[in-house]
Amino acid sequence: MDNLNKVAVFGMGKSGKAALKLGQMKGLKVVAVNKGHPDTWYEKEGLQEILTKDLCFAEEEAKEIFGEVSEIIISPGIPTSHPSLELAHERHVPIISEIEFAYRYCKETPVIAITGTNGKTTTTTMIQEALEKAGKKVFCGGNIGIPYCEMALSEKNYDYAVIEVSSFQLETIKDFHPHIGLILNVFPNHSERYDNVKDYGLAKFRIAMNMNENDFMILGTENPYLDDLKTSSPKTFFTKGSLPEEFKKFFFEKAKVKGEHNEANFYAAYKVLELLNIPDLGNLFQDFIQEFKGVAHRLEFVLSKDGLNVYNDAKSTNSLATTTAIKAFKDSEEPFYLILGGKLRSESDKLLPDLLPFKDSIEKVFLIGEVTERLAEELGEEFDCMKAENLKCVFMMCKELKLVGNLVFSPAFPSFDQFKNYVDRGEKFKQWAKESFNGDS
Repeated sequence: MDNLNKVAVFGMGKSGKAALKLGQMKGLKVVAVNKGHPDTWYEKEGLQEILTKDLCFAEEEAKEIFGEVSEIIISPGIPTSHPSLELAHERHVPIISEIEFAYRYCKETPVIAITGTNGKTTTTTMIQEALEKAGKKVFCGGNIGIPYCEMALSEKNYDYAVIEVSSFQLETIKDFHPHIGLILNVFPNHSERYDNVKDYGLAKFRIAMNMNENDFMILGTENPYLDDLKTSSPKTFFTKGSLPEEFKKFFFEKAKVKGEHNEANFYAAYKVLELLNIPDLGNLFQDFIQEFKGVAHRLEFVLSKDGLNVYNDAKSTNSLATTTAIKAFKDSEEPFYLILGGKLRSESDKLLPDLLPFKDSIEKVFLIGEVTERLAEELGEEFDCMKAENLKCVFMMCKELKLVGNLVFSPAFPSFDQFKNYVDRGEKFKQWAKESFNGDS
């Protein structure tokens, strides 16, 4: 730690700013690097209380700085192959993620780390709330929206750190060491970052790189891309997916959240508490399941107006998340309307093969965002598609058509064409829905 005298933080999102604060608190010399001239982002990102503008640099002018610092902390959205990092690679400057940086100052608190293509945020929230119900003091952060560095900044004592981690964050860990690691599932995703799904799976499997015989891995059975890794790993594996019937029968009769995916997420959370030897777990978990209301932006009920029920699944950024949302309504006899679209990842992205099995279930598809024309061409022959371009237009169309049934916003694409992130997308969706329908939630 003593040799970390100058650190560059690349990317001024939440995690980047938290890393700056933590670096300063620990007596490090920190500089900030972001896209564009600092005049365009210094005040906008609220850095006035963290560091002076002369310590802020545009990424184009930071190449030399990256070659001179002791370490670089990158935001998840910035790949290690970024052109500005070329000199850093030549000089072997360590490049780490914010979760790795935070772990150095939080390693005394046992870590429960959750990753996977889908279900990360829901399962992370379930584990946090179930542990708190058991009387434990829990920090919950990471990719869920609260930087792990905030735990170190708080200087509070916790029983457990429950950390959601993405493949992007795991690419640059060195010592990050979960006591319990979960890989919920691995399906094709992030084609803009990985050449193939195996590379994506390998990035997620880095969650286990520092685990030992005293640690535990919970691995979802929906992992055909990790079969070769499972056999070569010395870790202990548990499975979720084909849930024990006695578990389902005992726990789920009064659950507020529905769907097989939620049952699997509950099971993963249950296994965590079981491994931690939480007392009276059966009764505690039964009460917890009956109380759990779900997670914002993940099949979140928004409102009901004139027979139309509106749901926010803005966290969906891939076809698997969207088909999971569709399956949750399989027992409903009401018409189902789907809102799709966002930013195109790759020219190879195709939705039709995954949506086609649900052709008879989907009454109408509204298309928004950068991929509107692309999706209209791909889906138009099989589905009744309407090009809306943006969410406000969707709501106008629904009112004009006097639709009744279930309207689900499960976009299957990233949010960055029209929104800051999926949270911004979900919050705007809820706001505009309520303004448009003036509904009763």
